[in-house]
Amino acid sequence: MHPSWPLLTAGARWVQRVLIVLFALLPLLVVTVASVPAIALLPFFPTHSARARVIVQQLITWTRTTLVSSRNQ
Repeated sequence: MHPSWPLLTAGARWVQRVLIVLFALLPLLVVTVASVPAIALLPFFPTHSARARVIVQQLITWTRTTLVSSRNQ
C-alpha cells in the first residue's frame, strides 16, 4: 500500500513548480499594481503613450519569462 517512488517524485516536481511560480509572480504582481496608475494615465498624453507601451511590453515579457522558466525546473 506504499505509493510508488516515481509517483512521489512527479508530485514533488509539480508542487515545486507551483511554489516557484507563486514566489516569482509575487514581485511581478507588486510591480504590476504599482504600474496601474501609469498605464491608466500615460496613454492620454501624446508624448508619453510610447512609455506606457514599453511598460506593458515589459510586464508581458516578465510574466512569460517567469512561466517558461518554471517549466525547466
